[in-house]
Amino acid sequence: MSKTKSTLNLVVAACNSRGIGINGKLPWRIRKDMDFFKKITMETKNPDKKNVVIMGRKTWFSIPEKFRPLPKRINIILSREMKEAPPGVYIARSFDDAITMVNKDLSDKVESIYVIGGSSIYKAAMDSDYDIRIFLTKILADYDCDTFLPQFDENLYKIIENYEGVPKGKQTENDIDFIFEVYEKENINQMCEFDIMAAMCSNRGIGMNNELPWPYIEKDYEYYTQKCSPNTKGKYTVLIKGRMTWECTKGRERTNPGFRNVIISHSKRDQLESDEYVHKVADNLDAALIYANKLKQEGKCERVWVLGGQKVYDNAVHHPCCKKIYLTEIYKDFPSDTFFPLMPSCFKETGEEGVDPDIQEDNGLQFQFKVFTQTE
Repeated sequence: MSKTKSTLNLVVAACNSRGIGINGKLPWRIRKDMDFFKKITMETKNPDKKNVVIMGRKTWFSIPEKFRPLPKRINIILSREMKEAPPGVYIARSFDDAITMVNKDLSDKVESIYVIGGSSIYKAAMDSDYDIRIFLTKILADYDCDTFLPQFDENLYKIIENYEGVPKGKQTENDIDFIFEVYEKENINQMCEFDIMAAMCSNRGIGMNNELPWPYIEKDYEYYTQKCSPNTKGKYTVLIKGRMTWECTKGRERTNPGFRNVIISHSKRDQLESDEYVHKVADNLDAALIYANKLKQEGKCERVWVLGGQKVYDNAVHHPCCKKIYLTEIYKDFPSDTFFPLMPSCFKETGEEGVDPDIQEDNGLQFQFKVFTQTE
């Protein structure tokens, strides 16, 4: 998962409500902030290179026409609607396409990447597996806004004190108080390795209407319980699930005292946090892994498993901390609306001592326990 440009820099100003704009414009005008934005996005250590600024279509049109494109920077607009690129500007159809463009086509011209809005572009950057640095101008006032900076998990980001070139302390302009802050996303060393446990039918289906598509398979449940339960007295297994997967979890799996349930969710947080069997609500997989790693460092956690659903699995199979995938393949099609993702080529079927490789039968179904190991 190595990348040519390993850090994405997000530059944003937000008021108390995390608001960043209204009607396509900034709700405030602060010259010091504009000067800081210009300085940080324009300056390079190598005079032969430039920085890239990545923005959405609305952010592009929010810039006064006389300042477009932003000078002495490589401008990339993310848009599926714009048919032609303005003069001196590149267009990418997705966030990933923009990063690929920088890494491949523009690599010898670029020093750093800056993401400058709007909200959905910030979120795409935050949800990526790149290192993230956020230059946040925190406006200490309330403004009416219709666009907001996505929430970022405090367990996943840390504030950097005395960052070189960033003004210190409270600033004031036009009777508006503000401060400059820098946050960095914790690196992969703060996360822990994990394995995936999943079952799928022949069409890769894993669920239908928030239920398993197939009849209950006792042998598979026993296999899952045996694999996921902690082997050491006094230690826990961390189980990471998406919200909908957790809502489908019932009975002994939900209440097992050896499990610590971590739920990935952006909604129903209050409801989840009030559930006595939910031990942590995380915004994303990285935040869940940092929490699990802290338990490991405290000697409380033995193993970490990811157990679905579809989006969580998709992130997990591509995550560098995923080491093994334990997959029960059920040899029959069932109508499904959620599916297990295709595995990257770095996973090879290896088997494992103690895992019966033969075809099993239970409740009229044939299935097989398979183990895939990351080999790169």
